[in-house]
Amino acid sequence: MKRDFIFVVALIFLQAYNTVPEAWQPAPVYAASYAAGSPARTPAPATSLFIVQQDHIITPTPILTNEPTPTAEPIQLGIERVVIVSFDGMRPDAIEAAGMTNLLNLIESSAYTFTARTISYSATLPGHTSMLSGLCMEKHGMRWNGNNLYRGYAVGTNIFDLTHDAGMKSIMDVGKEKLRLIAEPETTDDFEVHATEAQIAAAAVELIPSDFDLLFIHFPSADLMGHKHGWMTNAQFGALREGDAALGKILAALDENGMRETTLVIVTADHGGHDKTHDGTLIEDYHIPWIVSGPGVIPQQLTSSIRIMDTAATTAYALGLPIPPEWDGIPVYEAFGVAAQDVHYRNEDCE
Repeated sequence: MKRDFIFVVALIFLQAYNTVPEAWQPAPVYAASYAAGSPARTPAPATSLFIVQQDHIITPTPILTNEPTPTAEPIQLGIERVVIVSFDGMRPDAIEAAGMTNLLNLIESSAYTFTARTISYSATLPGHTSMLSGLCMEKHGMRWNGNNLYRGYAVGTNIFDLTHDAGMKSIMDVGKEKLRLIAEPETTDDFEVHATEAQIAAAAVELIPSDFDLLFIHFPSADLMGHKHGWMTNAQFGALREGDAALGKILAALDENGMRETTLVIVTADHGGHDKTHDGTLIEDYHIPWIVSGPGVIPQQLTSSIRIMDTAATTAYALGLPIPPEWDGIPVYEAFGVAAQDVHYRNEDCE
């Protein structure tokens, strides 16, 4: 009798031990949804490139128990340089709605997604810092969105540190002075600020013949028009078409100088927006396009979960540069038909 009693107690103990309390369940990485009172959305027609799934909940990535393996050695793709083009405030669905013909043509030969994610603070300076540093905001420390030089530059190793250490030539051609805070002046060979997309493109076209290893282009006007007139308005679409024309001139200059076939082009954005803001209350503030074209890229719609930090990591991978282990971004291997070799994401929201 005593032995049976001990056996029953042991079974009860084991059952309790193997039950995970509800409070211990991991929280989703991100579960933002449309705010109450938002207008109903009509699904895009089946022929549209921009079909967005109605389920906006991203399930958490399982926690890895093993150490990340070293980053894969870059495959020999013939990439000699990288151009990163950021359309400030461009929502993925605005590309087709605005009639951005040059970008739409580029997508046909690209690997792309329209559900890439920016960081939780969906603002210009923090977002671009994560884009070019491969780091979440808590690591690069750029928690403000103004040109506050007295606060200092972003911390951590960014893509311009890597190119500088490798003796490579890098250029920043931007529309907002505050982007200087992303990288210290000595890490870039040229930094120019211009007011319009046409001026930014003209400066880039002038620099392209002298060659480079990394060229970062920032078009500001879609964000400015969004704040003034609203996202997805005719005013913003006009600004996006100006940026698209500027992109066309840059691509044409690469062609004219015999550089297009050896150049990797990444087109993306820092955040989206709604109404006249991108305050992070709607999923439209977080989704960004991520488009890559060039040597070794397999044209396809990407299925990987892509974060804004992956832009820096993909650039480093393409240029054969070492990827710092503290980076949260990883190369978008799927674009090149290569199986993922490492995982840097943590199982939590990237602040």
